[in-house]
Amino acid sequence: MAVSIAKSNRSGLRLATIALLALLFVALSILSPAFLGVQNLSNINSQIAGLLIVSLGQLFVALIGGIDLSVGAALSLTTTIIVSVSPEFALPAALLAGIAIGLVNGIGVTVAGVHPLIMTMASMTFLQGLALLIHPVPGGTVPDYLAGLAWTSAAGVPAAFFWCVGAVMIASFLLSMTRFGLRLFAIGANQASAARNGIAVKWYSVSCYVICSVAATTAGIFISARVSSGDATVGSPFALDSVTAIAMGGVQLAGGTGSVAGVVLGTITLGLLTNGMNLVGISPFLRTAATGLLLLVAISMQRRTVIGV
Repeated sequence: MAVSIAKSNRSGLRLATIALLALLFVALSILSPAFLGVQNLSNINSQIAGLLIVSLGQLFVALIGGIDLSVGAALSLTTTIIVSVSPEFALPAALLAGIAIGLVNGIGVTVAGVHPLIMTMASMTFLQGLALLIHPVPGGTVPDYLAGLAWTSAAGVPAAFFWCVGAVMIASFLLSMTRFGLRLFAIGANQASAARNGIAVKWYSVSCYVICSVAATTAGIFISARVSSGDATVGSPFALDSVTAIAMGGVQLAGGTGSVAGVVLGTITLGLLTNGMNLVGISPFLRTAATGLLLLVAISMQRRTVIGV
């Protein structure tokens, strides 16, 4: 019994998370007849795929008590790289950029001792400027093989669904079925204790930032393929949205608590919020305000006395 309770607490999932999603789903079903249409549900899937991938990466950083505000700029930079290099180098160049960004952030935080908020904010500013320098005006041509990965379907199921499933499976495997995941929870619960027990805290921390940045660049690959162009500002909302999504899913930003299931629920909730506002004719400018309010509420519900318990 004690073990099951500990696992439940470690996931961070709350009844309020599920209740909010269910309430939003029912409300939109009543307010808009088009909400449950196949086309609209497919649109929601495509709209949240990028955010889900980024948020799953953000989960790894949050589990060790960090935060990455550079994910949006990394995503934007990826789209500019995709349309600016030779087609055969587009994918490896984008992924290598993600690894490099993660290494810089991770080393800055763990070795140089820069606070994660400051380190990733500095990275965000640099990457945003670099993206604008590479491709200042939206446009360009996405390689055909990447466009096919975002627009093809199997048995009527859109490609975005498979991107989501793939991201969830990889994150779930790393966190639930490997020592790597178990040690992340230990580090988030108490870094000093984890180090005393022989865990290479710095190595794992840098790895989390690399995973987060690679997730952001992967989302950038999907989005650039989906919109068939590069855009140096397309990733701007993703820093706030990804942090909000994981917080709403019960991930403790202080570290040590969170789950893939919670991130999925939080991301879907944000996706339904955006889609619902469009369907009922609410100004999209209110969406950012609503996201900020949801983040505030989610964080206010995270008070506790012992991290990871």
